[in-house]
Amino acid sequence: MSNSNILFAAIEAFKQTFNDICQNHDSSFDKLNEETFSLMTAALMKSSRNAGIAGLEQYLKENDTQQATIKMDDIVYRYKGTSVNELLTLFGIISVNRTMYYDETNGGKYHFPIDYALGIDKDDFATLETREMILFASASCVPRELSQLLEKSSLCNPSRTAIQNIINRDGERMESMRNQIAINVYSDCEVSGLTQAFVVSLDGVNVLLREPGKKKGRKTVRPVSVVSDKSPTSYHNAMVGAVSFYGLDSENKPDRISSIYTARMPEEKSTEFKKDFELMVSTIEKKLPQGKYISIPKILLTDGHLMIKGFAKVSKVLQPYEKLLDFYHAAEHLSKAADAMYGEKTNLSKVYYNKWRNRLKTDNSAPAAILRSMKSFQIRQNLSGKRSDELKAEITFFKNNKKLMRYHEFITRGLPIGSGPIEAAAKTIVKQRLCRSGMSWKREKGQHVLSIRAFVQSDLWESVWEHYKKLRRAA
Repeated sequence: MSNSNILFAAIEAFKQTFNDICQNHDSSFDKLNEETFSLMTAALMKSSRNAGIAGLEQYLKENDTQQATIKMDDIVYRYKGTSVNELLTLFGIISVNRTMYYDETNGGKYHFPIDYALGIDKDDFATLETREMILFASASCVPRELSQLLEKSSLCNPSRTAIQNIINRDGERMESMRNQIAINVYSDCEVSGLTQAFVVSLDGVNVLLREPGKKKGRKTVRPVSVVSDKSPTSYHNAMVGAVSFYGLDSENKPDRISSIYTARMPEEKSTEFKKDFELMVSTIEKKLPQGKYISIPKILLTDGHLMIKGFAKVSKVLQPYEKLLDFYHAAEHLSKAADAMYGEKTNLSKVYYNKWRNRLKTDNSAPAAILRSMKSFQIRQNLSGKRSDELKAEITFFKNNKKLMRYHEFITRGLPIGSGPIEAAAKTIVKQRLCRSGMSWKREKGQHVLSIRAFVQSDLWESVWEHYKKLRRAA
């Protein structure tokens, strides 16, 4: 390979493009102003783009092989000429006239040394670097937005269709490798030596799917010829899981260091999500500091949902964890109970709520005392109608969850009592990306985006991409 040939090709392409642009604008660049500066910027960018394309084309040309036969994986391939292929690179589309070889013995499989060297499979139309850029950006942008953004800010201008095809193709491959990618990436994670608590949590969030289901919202009031309670779209519950590392701040209060997330589109009984969540928890748990005198508390923070409690009860991974009901969910139910007892937003309701909310944090016996006070009120006042039903519901909630309300104990131990990371994850990972106005999803395509976004939000994307490339090469 001659570096000078590559450099020459790039420089000549730059010079030719730049000179052509300058000649077409004659004396436009003689005077500096906003317009001429913009023209000069565009000229240099286009020249740089063409220089990159020429340099890459020369680089591939000089590294191509042309022999009578070559041997790969104990298979002998015979030279069959050349084939032109176009590849989307970070500089734009390049044209590659690459050598091809043919397996005559085993039924006609073709081999392209350049494609193999670049990690490109059959029907791939973009280089790995380009696909990585597009996948990373797709965690935040829909294809239309990303196409517009790249047109304004990069030398590579893929179409909306090309972007969507890359998301679909690589997303499908990543999904097929998801267990091994997860194991490798989680095993590489570094756990801060400041970690004082390991907290895991999970939550659900509704996503609109392109699947028929019952309508939601107000009933139709205008006369229509055909009335149906079905809709071509329907909401279903996606799941998000988080593991969080907590240290202590200067006041010995819990201070979140970092979080790692996993997420899956809606599925029956959340089966695959539970597997992914257990894999994440069990793999990262092994990275916690260990020793004779080291005991990092491991906590499952939940919102009291029956599915989550049931999962925690049967999961061998989660059974050893200390269980705690998220404080803000407990406070929310306490507020509903106060409104049912004394009327919505009345002074008595506020006094009752504030009194017991504070005691939940300072008195281990507060949950049982709250339950007794609600039952006593129910007997004394003999409520009826909606308020009676609401109070009964809150009595049931506190009865079922009072053992999970050990807030004073956790505060004394310097442990977190709120599931902020998972609440934020439900919004930032799912809602912000999958629940924009007018969006609806097919499960498999939504999963491609959701998996990438979870890794990006966990600051694990670089590790994910490196392991993905290795696994593709080994496949």
